[in-house]
Amino acid sequence: METIKINLATFEYQDKRLSYPVILVVSVIVLMVSSLSIKAGLNRQAEIKEYEKIISEREQSTLKKQQIEKTPRLKDAEIESVKNDANFISGIINQHAYPYDRLLDALEASAPNGVVISSFGMSKDFNKVILDGKADSMNNITLFLNNLNVSKIYKNSNLLSLSVSRENNAEERSVSVGNGITFEVESLIAKDQIWQ
Repeated sequence: METIKINLATFEYQDKRLSYPVILVVSVIVLMVSSLSIKAGLNRQAEIKEYEKIISEREQSTLKKQQIEKTPRLKDAEIESVKNDANFISGIINQHAYPYDRLLDALEASAPNGVVISSFGMSKDFNKVILDGKADSMNNITLFLNNLNVSKIYKNSNLLSLSVSRENNAEERSVSVGNGITFEVESLIAKDQIWQ
């Protein structure tokens, strides 16, 4: 074996005093970069979770919309038929549960002597009544209308028609109720008062 000959005057070698600080600086830089990337990754992790939550909510809303679109929709004619049936049943219930006694009590209290009610009719929506009757004088009809308007149940009472019938064109005298003035009255019903 041959011996290795080295000329120390021409041999270059590194100064270890310089290499240690360089290695230290590089390692510090590597640590800082890695810690910053870890911190950024943790921060982005929270954003990623928020985005995942938003995505899942949107997926659920899309599924709900698809389910709603799959459910059969009623046609306008079917909807109208259901409304008519509900109104018909409501009308039957109102007819049987309606407080007619309150209407008739207020009517009886409003009718003065000399006024006889011959018929009592109500509208389909139970908002107004039409009364037919006879009176022996116009003053009694006026008093009857005023009493209806003052009552709690009836309001805005109006005279619809009026006719006078006298037997044999007799001389003017006070006529009996049977041969007096025939009238027709329309009156609105105070719904807030009738059900109390």
